Amino acid sequence: MEKNLYGIILAGGRGERFWPRSKKVRPKQLLPVISKQTMLEETFSRLNNFIPKEKIFVVGTEILKEPIDSLGIFEKSNLMYEPFGKNTALAIGFAAIKLRSIDKDSVMLVCPADHSIFPDKDFQKTIQIGIEYALKGNLVTFGITPTRPDEGYGYIELGESLLDEQVYKIKSFKEKPNVKRAISYLKKGNTLWNSGIFLWKTETLLEGIEKYLPDMYRELLEYEKHIGKSDERDNILKLYEKSPATSIDFGVMEQAENIVIVRAQFNWDDVGDWNALERIKNKDKEGNIVEGEVVTLNSKNSIIISDSGLVTVIGVSDLIVVRTENETLVCKKNETGEIKNLLKILEKDEKYKKYL
Repeated sequence: MEKNLYGIILAGGRGERFWPRSKKVRPKQLLPVISKQTMLEETFSRLNNFIPKEKIFVVGTEILKEPIDSLGIFEKSNLMYEPFGKNTALAIGFAAIKLRSIDKDSVMLVCPADHSIFPDKDFQKTIQIGIEYALKGNLVTFGITPTRPDEGYGYIELGESLLDEQVYKIKSFKEKPNVKRAISYLKKGNTLWNSGIFLWKTETLLEGIEKYLPDMYRELLEYEKHIGKSDERDNILKLYEKSPATSIDFGVMEQAENIVIVRAQFNWDDVGDWNALERIKNKDKEGNIVEGEVVTLNSKNSIIISDSGLVTVIGVSDLIVVRTENETLVCKKNETGEIKNLLKILEKDEKYKKYL
């Protein structure tokens, strides 16, 4: 693997659609959703198979400092905390400018902290293909072959094939579609899901930010002057206060011309909401997924989880029931997109904020 390869884990998301387990101070990526490890630990282990520990960085918000620090898996100097979240372009730019100060020839592999990816050997194989194109000065993203007409993902329309239906130029980025449009994408067979995993030379990415997000680049250069100095933390705050908020896709990728996409050879799920458990967990004979003290009767195709006490259900189907120590969620499986709206309602009432 490339000797100048560094892993950058984005760990600042809130995981709102996994409420009530996922909270502001301990969101989804800091929970053991798939195994006994937290998702952040799993992501670290996946990268550590081919990237040394001292070259793996994590970017998270300040509110998550205590739980991330307590994992004890990252080098202390590789923990990068944002004063507040301001979308992915700034989080990645923050990591890039720091990395440039360490290794001007660095190559960045950017991964969200909360994805399910297996097997590891196929992940590494896919990344190795991407490195060849990143070293040529391309911004590389990784696409997933769609398995269903999912409304929750962005899609990428493929252009010219560069390598045996494995690597392509990108024709266009598609916003999250409705079901009808997603079905048409699947029928055409010329789109991949946007995985949110990226690979590029640090300098290539910073050139893209300079060209397409000049205001952000100017603030990054100002922050760069203070890296390693006593006032670095104060200048991180200034960087975040003054920089625009935008995603790396919208801010850079969708405008750049030196972009390619590598078709993933690994299994992938973004574990976006409770329904994802149906794709990564075993079901009982009635099609239910149960965790904790749960008893079901005449119930099917449901997700029933208890972290505290006994939960019983009778005659339900296609339902999500999640009980934690202080909160209970009951939701139709096709209504998980409304969890964010529910949290907005709770946020407005002072007496409910403690449950967020």
